[in-house]
Amino acid sequence: MSDFCLVRQPVFGSTGSLIGYEIRFTDAEDGRAAFSRSLLSGTFDLVRNRLPAFVMASREQLLDGAFLAAESGSTVLLIPQQMVIDEPVIEAIARFLAVGGSIALDEVGATPAPTESLLPHTSWVRVDARAGDADTLAAICARVGTPAPGAKAAPKLIAANVEELAHYEATLACGFQAFQGTFFSRPEPLPASDMPQSTVAAMRLLGMARNSDINDRQLEDVIATDPVLTFQLLRLVNSAALGGRGVSSIGQALRLIGRNAFLRWLAVAVAAARKSKTGVDQELVRQAVERGRLLEQLVGSGRDSGTLFLVGLFSLLDAVFRMPLPEILDRVVLSPEANNALLVRSGPYATALDFAESYELGLFENATLIAKDMGVDQAKINDFYTNAIVWTAEALGAALDAQQSGMRKAS
Repeated sequence: MSDFCLVRQPVFGSTGSLIGYEIRFTDAEDGRAAFSRSLLSGTFDLVRNRLPAFVMASREQLLDGAFLAAESGSTVLLIPQQMVIDEPVIEAIARFLAVGGSIALDEVGATPAPTESLLPHTSWVRVDARAGDADTLAAICARVGTPAPGAKAAPKLIAANVEELAHYEATLACGFQAFQGTFFSRPEPLPASDMPQSTVAAMRLLGMARNSDINDRQLEDVIATDPVLTFQLLRLVNSAALGGRGVSSIGQALRLIGRNAFLRWLAVAVAAARKSKTGVDQELVRQAVERGRLLEQLVGSGRDSGTLFLVGLFSLLDAVFRMPLPEILDRVVLSPEANNALLVRSGPYATALDFAESYELGLFENATLIAKDMGVDQAKINDFYTNAIVWTAEALGAALDAQQSGMRKAS
């Protein structure tokens, strides 16, 4: 059971590749204890998934040497603008750089800050994409995006808070190499016809599986008509996350794992069917499945768990498939309560979605208050989140393997 919270937020490169995660911690004690506990427990390395982790540093953490225990090259320290840069801080940063770490100047704006004295030792500079117009951004880049005296290379530029296409285009034109923000969760819609046929079939199947009047034999008959779905689902239910049960038929799978688990795995198959061309696409699929698993755990094994999984997953499928959410929901029959939560944010499941969005944005205080109102044990929230990451990695790995096997068998 964890007594701290953390969340990861993706950092994308200019080609859409995933280049790292910013990891945010609870603000208690300036995050000092939270970072150390995450490192000792292994949670930090699990969440960063072998990619560089951008972590906000405090003066106290630097002087305590809190980051020296991290794996060499795993951590990029974000140095906030308000940090006083004196001799003890400079010495602490030098010790961190000596063990293979990197630093990034944060909150760099139009007015130079004292932290810019660190530019010769800086690998990254993060700028708010909303800091000003194109001329202002260009001036910032000219000031901090060139090699400082004594530096081997110019720092790379990260655009934070990219919320609109205009922000992305302006920062890309200025030469930014990395990007963060909600814009990447709202890609431009594509025509509905671009959705894979097997995905459309799987969505229809989701609606059938929720109908208690539809028996297992009827479901089996529908699945059997699609070779890709058949092999995909058999591989899914035989995955390590379900204990590798040796399931050899859809009928057997349904009898062994039950409708709720079948629905959940089918939903994963739907998300995994998205043809991921970039790191942004892949991360959206991961986020959708992680959100579903996170919400499911809020109610344990209660009767609402399956619906909450679908609500969490479907809440991001418009971004995954680049289609309006109402068009996606037209292809699957969810409960009225689930539809209301997704489309108008009302009803019993809307609160859970509010929790997920607050937590994913690092608004831990608000997320904790929502969880408390839901009757969720707040000490378990971080465990739920990290479990969702592990579970999703296993589930999507099995789903993608199954897709490839199914396609080979079908051909």
